[in-house]
Amino acid sequence: SRGLGDVYKRQASEEVSQKFKMDTIFCQMERSENMTKEEIIEVLKNAVRPNEEYCIDNEVMHALYQYSNPFDLVEPILEIIESNPNVDFGMPGDLVHFVEKFYKKGYEELLISSVKRHPTPHNIWMVHRCYNDIENPNHEKFVKLINGLKDDRSISDEIKKVIHRFSWE
Repeated sequence: SRGLGDVYKRQASEEVSQKFKMDTIFCQMERSENMTKEEIIEVLKNAVRPNEEYCIDNEVMHALYQYSNPFDLVEPILEIIESNPNVDFGMPGDLVHFVEKFYKKGYEELLISSVKRHPTPHNIWMVHRCYNDIENPNHEKFVKLINGLKDDRSISDEIKKVIHRFSWE
């Protein structure tokens, strides 16, 4: 049988372990609050693994939300998505959750520009999420964008199939 001393040792060990975990979390949060835009974008780019699910550390997500001008991160994030058509960014995933914080605050215009530069299955899906809101002032721009892609001979059959999977009416 265990003695009272063993119980106290185990409790003390658990308290030290918990304190270590909390110190680590606070250290990470402090470090993430000081990340520059360039550091955040670099970490996001380095997290890309072709043909794998995209994962971001909580520290980096914290940095995104704590960054002084978070809207400045939207365009580079959209560029990461458009540059990596074979990456599973999730449905919707952390990056989409972040950029959608700027819905009806400039995000849609940046998304349209991103899709014009390089349509991917993921950013087409993101446009469709916006398109579903018929009250969105950019609704007709989404229709024009998608119709343009459908008629564009330079757009791959894969992207056209993705477009046709969704209802645009």
